Amino acid sequence: MTGHLPADSRPWPERRDRGLENVTMRRTIGLVTRRFQLGQQRVFADYPEGEAARERAVLAKRAAVQNLDALLEEFRAAVAAHGGKTHLAASRSDAVRIVREIAEQSGVHRVVKSKSMVTEELELNRGLTEAGLHVIETDLGEYIIQRAGETPSHILAPAAHKNRHEIEQLFDQDAGEAHIAPPDGDDADVLTRYARRRLREEFLSADMGITGGNFLVAETGTIVLITNEGNADLVISLPRILVSVVGIEKVVKDWESLMDVIQQPAMNGIGQRLSSYTTFISGPGASPAEGPREWHVVLLDNGRSALRETPFEDVLSCIRCGACLNVCPVFRQVGGHAYGSVYSGPIGIVETPLLTNLTVLPELPTVACTLCYACREACPMDIDLPGHIVRLRREKVKRHLDSQATRATYRWWGRFWSTPTGYRRSVRMARWGQRLYVNQGVLRSAPGLPKGWFQTRNMPPVASETFHEWWARTRSGRQ
Repeated sequence: MTGHLPADSRPWPERRDRGLENVTMRRTIGLVTRRFQLGQQRVFADYPEGEAARERAVLAKRAAVQNLDALLEEFRAAVAAHGGKTHLAASRSDAVRIVREIAEQSGVHRVVKSKSMVTEELELNRGLTEAGLHVIETDLGEYIIQRAGETPSHILAPAAHKNRHEIEQLFDQDAGEAHIAPPDGDDADVLTRYARRRLREEFLSADMGITGGNFLVAETGTIVLITNEGNADLVISLPRILVSVVGIEKVVKDWESLMDVIQQPAMNGIGQRLSSYTTFISGPGASPAEGPREWHVVLLDNGRSALRETPFEDVLSCIRCGACLNVCPVFRQVGGHAYGSVYSGPIGIVETPLLTNLTVLPELPTVACTLCYACREACPMDIDLPGHIVRLRREKVKRHLDSQATRATYRWWGRFWSTPTGYRRSVRMARWGQRLYVNQGVLRSAPGLPKGWFQTRNMPPVASETFHEWWARTRSGRQ
């Protein structure tokens, strides 16, 4: 079944240029991703057993994907045995409907959420707000971007594109609306204390908590949350209703498999041996003092099962660590919002078109990747991201998804450059045509399809005499 993902309808050049023009975003994203990348290098250097654990984690995830149906049934049976309820959501709309129905049946009015990329994929906040519910994000980064009316720019650091001054302005506005004292300055501690104070009443008054899930343990029906803030523990323990929305690909067989896999997001994403908080959910509380009275698990497909037994199956092994974003030169320059999807960077280039059968943002594999292969080296799950990007480019050509002008340009270019004679003629034509676009010895623009390429870069002009021309002249004895 084809999935659906929310997408920015603006064309790639506009999204790209907005990113390139945002100096603050480029600076902050650059600092965050470099810090994460250096942390990954340090943690593996200090942990000799780390590489062997990573390799075992890859095998565990691959095996889980291959046995997905059986493991999901085992997980559902274990959840039921603990008093929880599971729901299968084939599509994005199914998942939103299920959560709304749970809220309606339970008389829910106020919802607190912990960080969850899959609920971003669902645009769940919008769906619940339209149903009249008050919904608030409690992860600090997610809370910031909710105040800004934006989506995450990085899988692990949703507000990585904002600096402290911008965050203070958002919190000042929020304080005015809530009629409370604003933060006294833009110091990180001051801003954090404001968010803690602001969110405390939300936790205490919420009827429903919503989480995602990093992993599902089929053996015991357990959802595993790994976070670096304590907000998720409050989300799962204070409200009377708990809903966990998780992609079906997050399942692993047992605790032995989990032990290796659970290390990978923190080690590869932010450079820590383990995340600050590791939380296990295995059922509702036996009493109100012990947790929620109801626990619902929504298992989301939304195009995931269609990737099984295809060349793209290893994409389902993604653990959302963000390592590929941290090393991607394109992501560092344009930021996450330029990709137009909730999933950005190399994994977003691959996953967004794949989950939607190339109906959403099919241009990403072509325009947002240089094929530098940095993501392939960084991915802890050995996902062949560059190979998949090339395969998607081929699929685009087969389906004629590019414009007629683009296809015609590449067709004629291919014909010219497929023979030595054609190549040399194209060089002579370029040398003649570039005279209108060379400025101070640099080629700064060109007509037609290459025009967009030159919007962000320059290049040397075609030489007055190429190597082939020089060689032919010297071989013939002409000086």
